[in-house]
Amino acid sequence: MNRLEGRTAIVTGGAGGIGSAIAKAFLAEGANVILADRDADAAGKVAADIGAVPFAIDVTQEAQVQSLAQRALDSFGRIDILVNNAGIIRKAFVKDMSESTWDAVVDVNLKATFLCSKAVLPAMIAARRGRIVNIASIAGKVGEPTASAYSAAKWGVLGFTRSLALEVAQYDILVNAICPGPIPTELGKQGWRDGAEVQGVGLEQVMARVNSRSPLGRLGTVEQVARMALFVASDDCDFTTGAAFNVDGGIVMS
Repeated sequence: MNRLEGRTAIVTGGAGGIGSAIAKAFLAEGANVILADRDADAAGKVAADIGAVPFAIDVTQEAQVQSLAQRALDSFGRIDILVNNAGIIRKAFVKDMSESTWDAVVDVNLKATFLCSKAVLPAMIAARRGRIVNIASIAGKVGEPTASAYSAAKWGVLGFTRSLALEVAQYDILVNAICPGPIPTELGKQGWRDGAEVQGVGLEQVMARVNSRSPLGRLGTVEQVARMALFVASDDCDFTTGAAFNVDGGIVMS
C-alpha cells in the first residue's frame, strides 16, 4: 500500500524546485495534493503535469491562507499534511539592507509558516492526527554573510517548529523541520548570483566555496529533500517531533 494513500497534503511554494519535487513524491505515494504558489500560471502548469490541485496564493496574507485550508477541506474533506516550503531570499549586507527587504524575507519564510500552520491546525486537532513539515535551511544553523534576513527567518522556523511541536503533541500532530544544504534550484542559483554581486566578486568565486562545503563533494538535489519530506510526513516517522533533519551532505555535522 502507498504510504500516503488517501491523505491530503498542502505544499506551499509548490510550483518549482523543492516544492514540486515534494508534491510529486507525495502524489506517487497516493496523496491528494494542493499545490499552492503565488505564481498562478506556474502552479496551474505544474499541477496539470503531475495531477495536483493548483491554488494561487500570497502566503503572507492570512485571509488567503485560510481560504487555502478551506479549499483543501472542501475538495477532500481533510488535511493530513502541511509542507511549509514557500520561501524567498534577498542578499544584502546589514548596513545596506532596507527595512522593506528584511520584512519581505521574514514574512515569506517565517510569518507564512505561522499563518499556514495556524490555518490547518483546527482540522488536524479535530482528527487528532497530522504532520507539519517546515522547510528550513542550514542557513538557520550556521549563518551566512549577506543573508542575515534569510538566516534569521530560518532560525525562527526552527524555533517555531520546536514550540509548535510541544503545543500539539497531545493531538498526535508531529511537527518537524528539514534543513537543506546547497541545492541548485532557481532560488538557490539566484541567491548565489545575488551574493556574488553584493560582495563584488565573481560568481565562480562564490561557487567554488559552495561546491567545497560538503564533505561528500557535491551539491544536493530536490529529490533528496523530497525523500526526506516523504519520510517525515509518513507513518515511517511516527515517534519524532520537534526535530530538524539536515539534508546537506554533512556540512553542518550537528
